[in-house]
Amino acid sequence: MSNASRFVLVSRDAAFSQSLRDDLKKTPAVDMVIQVTSQAEAENVISRGKSTIVLCDVDTVTADPQLMLRMATRFTNVLIVLTANKEFAARRFIAYGIRDFVPKPAILNSVNIKRFIDSLVGRMSSVAAAAQTTINYKDVSKTAGKNDMIVAIASSTGGPEALAKVFDVLPSNGPPVLVVQHLPSGFTKFFANRLNGEYPIDIKEAQTGDYLLQGQVLIAPAGNHMRLTEKQGKLVVDCFLGPRMHGVIPAADILFESVANIQKRNAVGVILTGMGADGARGLMLMHNAGAKTIGQNKETCVVYGMPKVAKDLKAVDFELPINEIGSKILSLYR
Repeated sequence: MSNASRFVLVSRDAAFSQSLRDDLKKTPAVDMVIQVTSQAEAENVISRGKSTIVLCDVDTVTADPQLMLRMATRFTNVLIVLTANKEFAARRFIAYGIRDFVPKPAILNSVNIKRFIDSLVGRMSSVAAAAQTTINYKDVSKTAGKNDMIVAIASSTGGPEALAKVFDVLPSNGPPVLVVQHLPSGFTKFFANRLNGEYPIDIKEAQTGDYLLQGQVLIAPAGNHMRLTEKQGKLVVDCFLGPRMHGVIPAADILFESVANIQKRNAVGVILTGMGADGARGLMLMHNAGAKTIGQNKETCVVYGMPKVAKDLKAVDFELPINEIGSKILSLYR
C-alpha cells in the first residue's frame, strides 16, 4: 500500500499476538499496532480519516458477524481480515460478505510469521485496490433491451457464498444480472464493493436509473425493493421504498414479477438457498411467461426453503447443485 496503515489486532492468543506485533512494527505498510481482546474494543479505537486494518482472530475472540459488518460500513478506510487455524471457523463471517481470510500459522516461528505477514499485507493491498475501484456506468451504448436475455437471482441465508460460486463462472461479456440478496440495511454496498474486482464481471449496489449492462451485476439495496422498468426501449432498474413482503425488503417476488411482465421468455430466473418463500411465486410468474428457471438443489443449500417452495409450485425447470448453476445460466443465455 502507498500509505502506512494503523493495525488493530483482535485476539486472545498471547503468543500469536506477541509474535505478530513484533514483526508488524517492522513492516513499512504499518505505522501503529494496537492489540485488543474484543470486537467492542476494536470499534472503540477506530476513527475516521485514518486507514485501519482490523485482523480478527476468530479462534479466540467471540464476535458477531452483523456487528463486524456494521464496523466495516460505519467507518471509512477500514479493511477487516479474518484469521483462524481453519477456514471453517470464519465461515459465518464469510456468509455475511466478509471474505478476506488469511490462515493462522500452525507453528509460531520467524519463518511462518514472516509468511503470514507477507500474505496479510498482499491481501490488504489487493482488497484496498478492489474497494477503491470505480466503474463508469453512464455508457448506455451497450445497455440491454426487451429482446436481450437477462438473469434475475434471489438468495437469502447462505446466499453470499452461493452467489460467489455463480459469479465465478460468469464472463465479462455475460448477461446482465439482477440480484435480491437479503442483508441487513446498509450492508449491500459493502457486500457489492467487496465482490467487485474479484470476478470478471462488474458488481455494484443498484440505484434507481441504472441501465442493465452486459457483464454487470446489480444488487438490490437493503431497505429498498427493486423492479425492472423500461426507458426509451432500454432496461432500467427502479429502487423504491415499500412495505415488507414475506417479512423482507427487498423482496425477490417484486423483482421476478417485473421481469416476467417485461422480458417474458427473454430471461432466466434463479432461486438459491434461503429461508421462507420469497421469490417462489415470482419465479412461477417468470416460468409461466416463458422464462427458463433454475432452483438450487437441497443437498447444496444452507437452507432448502425458498427453492423448495418454488419446486413445489412447479416453477423450477432445472434443479441443480450450486456449482452447476453458473454454467447452466450461460448455456441458456447463449
